[in-house]
Amino acid sequence: MELYHLKTFATVAREGSLTRAAQRLLLSQPAVSGHIKILEEEFGTALFERTAKGMHLTREGGLLLEDAERTLSAAKTLIDHARTLHGDVAGAVGIGIASDPATLRMGALLSTLLVAHPKLRVRVSHHISADVVEGVRDGRLDAGFVLEEWPDHGLRHVRIAPVRLRIAGPVAWRDRIAVADWSGLADLPWIGTPPRCSFHRIAARAFARNDTVPHTIVEVDQEGALKTLVTGGLGLALLREEQALAAEAAGEVALWPGERLESHLHLIVPVEREREPAIQAIRGAVQAVWSPRLLNDPASR
Repeated sequence: MELYHLKTFATVAREGSLTRAAQRLLLSQPAVSGHIKILEEEFGTALFERTAKGMHLTREGGLLLEDAERTLSAAKTLIDHARTLHGDVAGAVGIGIASDPATLRMGALLSTLLVAHPKLRVRVSHHISADVVEGVRDGRLDAGFVLEEWPDHGLRHVRIAPVRLRIAGPVAWRDRIAVADWSGLADLPWIGTPPRCSFHRIAARAFARNDTVPHTIVEVDQEGALKTLVTGGLGLALLREEQALAAEAAGEVALWPGERLESHLHLIVPVEREREPAIQAIRGAVQAVWSPRLLNDPASR
């Protein structure tokens, strides 16, 4: 039995599918099946029931999974400790983002991180906010950037900066937007985002406070597409204030003069792994780029 056999076992249990586990582990499906067979032969018991709907843990598999996860965690702790003794932070880390990289200062952040820790290999991937949260929670990502706090006791939220949002619409609608209340805004066509996106949650709360629901005609899952569709005359949308003001100054959009919506940008990391050297390195780079006082902020929980 090798540690990678245990990792395969834990991944199949989490994914409930040989195919998805193989994709997650970058292995072939026969290789994943082979790892499970080796463990079942060595343990002398079946770990999974194989059904048309996927892989389901047996009672014995569920009990052994707890031991396997503890073993994997202990091995990772040992490796991290050894690297710390040498002042060495190395290996691959995944960072999930749900916003424009320029807004997150990713260029400066990655430069700071890799200058300090040149042996790190960083993978940055773009997702909807809820997928960033899930990725950090289940270990597919080591850290992520999201708007708002997402209730999850397994995540540490580090508040980075306030984010202000403005309601923007096509220039041709300027006069209608200028005199509209929340009900009037809701009646106009809206460009929305999926429910698993922070922008959707922020907008939904604002409209609910004003007892109305926006007339959404299209949903997009990329923040960058919102401005493009607004300037194209399709409808209203939430834009980050800096982007909205620049577009207004360029004559590309009309801004509603009413309420600004506010949120906060957060770095999220797993609570159980927050002392790992690589995650501490990410937090240190965020601190250096965003604020020397950031990680001492009482709002960072």
